[in-house]
Amino acid sequence: MQTRTAKHLSLSAGTIIALGLSALTHRTVGMEHASALVQTTINYTDSVAWDALAGYYRFPNRAAHIRFFEQDGQFVAQQVWDGRVYPLHRTGPRLFQSNDEGYKIEFLEGNAGKIDKAKILDRIVLERVTYNPTRHVALTVEQLKPLVGRYRLEKDPNMELKIAIQNGKLALTQQWDNQTLVFDAFSPTVFFNAELTFPLTFVVEDGVAIKLICFESDQWERIAHD
Repeated sequence: MQTRTAKHLSLSAGTIIALGLSALTHRTVGMEHASALVQTTINYTDSVAWDALAGYYRFPNRAAHIRFFEQDGQFVAQQVWDGRVYPLHRTGPRLFQSNDEGYKIEFLEGNAGKIDKAKILDRIVLERVTYNPTRHVALTVEQLKPLVGRYRLEKDPNMELKIAIQNGKLALTQQWDNQTLVFDAFSPTVFFNAELTFPLTFVVEDGVAIKLICFESDQWERIAHD
């Protein structure tokens, strides 16, 4: 079996980030004249308030985020990775467009009737998150304990990870090469290793982790508790 490392496996996540950022920072085909569009003020009686849309939204790779919020009386989108801000104008009840580039944003409503996703450029769906991806949080050992144990890759039972607590932080050890990575926490279930741009997300039921998602979207089933 070919040896794989976290750095090697995380390259796929980095590639997706690059594609997403490229799409955001370059004009798409057919938008060359977007800046020349005449902007008009439109009042939509069923428009969703800015407060209901504001927050952080995560790319499918779970590593990059966009923040939507009000700034100086205008609704804007901000790329968390570089701070770039895009002023937006409304084109529909849940539709917006960036003023200069013509980038399209559609906010999507979930089953609970709340906005939980945003589609950008008509193809990339971002998931709304409750944590702040610019600020780490300190978790107690008691908060970390429900995550500790061994996890097996669902599509390859020969691949296993071990999750442990190391110096008050969460540590992941690859059982195939004993490489260990330490993660900072964004929430009790979302972690990040900045050096490798490596996100780590746990699926928790009844207060106990049952699954781990990492290496982009690989799912690892919990098979043992420590």
